[in-house]
Amino acid sequence: MELLRICERSEVAEHKSLQSCWVIIDQIVYDLTSFVEFHPGGSKIILQYGGRDATQAFKGIHSSDTLQKYMKIDDIVGKVDTPAPIPKMSVKTPDTKESNGEVSSPSPTPKLRLRSILNMSDFEVAASQRLSPKAFAFFKAGAEDEKTEQWNRNSWQLARFRPRILRPVESVDLSTTILGTELSVPFFIGPAGGGKLAHPAGEVLMTKAAAKNGVLHWVCNMAGCTQEEMANARAPNQTTYWQIYAKANLEVTEKEIKRAVELGYKGFALTVDAIRAGKRERDLRMEAAEAVVSSFDWDSAITWLRGLTDLPIAIKGIQCWEDAALCMKYGVHPWISNHGGRQLEGAPSAIETLIEIRQNAPEVFDKCEVIVDGGIMRGSDVVKAIAIGAKGVAIGRAFLYALAFGETGVSKAIQILRAEMETTMALLGVTRIEDLNPSYVAIRDSAVRSRL
Repeated sequence: MELLRICERSEVAEHKSLQSCWVIIDQIVYDLTSFVEFHPGGSKIILQYGGRDATQAFKGIHSSDTLQKYMKIDDIVGKVDTPAPIPKMSVKTPDTKESNGEVSSPSPTPKLRLRSILNMSDFEVAASQRLSPKAFAFFKAGAEDEKTEQWNRNSWQLARFRPRILRPVESVDLSTTILGTELSVPFFIGPAGGGKLAHPAGEVLMTKAAAKNGVLHWVCNMAGCTQEEMANARAPNQTTYWQIYAKANLEVTEKEIKRAVELGYKGFALTVDAIRAGKRERDLRMEAAEAVVSSFDWDSAITWLRGLTDLPIAIKGIQCWEDAALCMKYGVHPWISNHGGRQLEGAPSAIETLIEIRQNAPEVFDKCEVIVDGGIMRGSDVVKAIAIGAKGVAIGRAFLYALAFGETGVSKAIQILRAEMETTMALLGVTRIEDLNPSYVAIRDSAVRSRL
């Protein structure tokens, strides 16, 4: 690289509009004017950093090779010769008391320690204590009033168990396969971005924890670690899959897919429910955003993907039985998801769509491997999903919260879910995953009871 000219921060500050937008990342000044309107997260997120230092915000979400993918040498304006100033933190909080000119801080709420965590909800509480408000908001945010995000969790109570008794259960075997990969459990670490907001090492710790526990890691396209870093973190004989966001510049996405194949990723999920970002008010208040993908129809999407790989493909974002049936028609696997309640307020939960498929197109379960995500917080939720017809269950947010404790936190989360599944199945009188079926659940809500 040629010797870069020195830019004054005052000069950079003048370029903060659509007509001329510069940002500073790691003391390098980039001209993003031509990129603003094509940014996957929308122009607003870039413009709010126009003329400013975006290093901290950028590194918290993006992998280290993001600039290499999207920026050209001509986009580099120069460099600033001093790092960004560290903002001063005020010692005064809303609860701080002042008396005679003296300031006293309130006693902090004791933080949950890893050894005291008993369930996945505890990890969320711990993350709210350990992470910055902005990081926690990014993970927690749902669309609009966040009722769908909450319904994702509550809706698993639509299904009630039908235990069978006098069936000796000496042990429970949770092993299964997902898209050809043998695994110790039917749940896996699903693609959810921003891992470095939870832990500086990022999602590589998830890959390592997955290896130690025989669990699949379906790597997020928006991970804070690169494809190479995630692949290098794999243990011998460990399988990982890759998530695809089809960006406006398909060349970039095609390179990612080809590189994923070269690096040994063994399956893909095309996320299709984010053609624009949902209105996440918790995020907006914290100035956070996520990617938006380009648009496809069924023919063009599947033709495009099959032109790049013959590995297993799931379509992530299925929310009705008709689209699940189309997955079957096109030879791909339906991944039932409403994006964690982050996109469309009022979208159906995973269990509702599972029930729809069971009622209207049960052959999907025979010809495809159905994957679900959304609101799974207990091993019993996983058992319900498998009993109704799912093959695999993805968990995203909860493992991000566990990542606040590093690799050991993720491992403990896996062990908690595993133990809950074993207990649930033993009490149902079922010893193997393949023996679960709809006879072990009943639908409580009268509006959907007949669907099984």
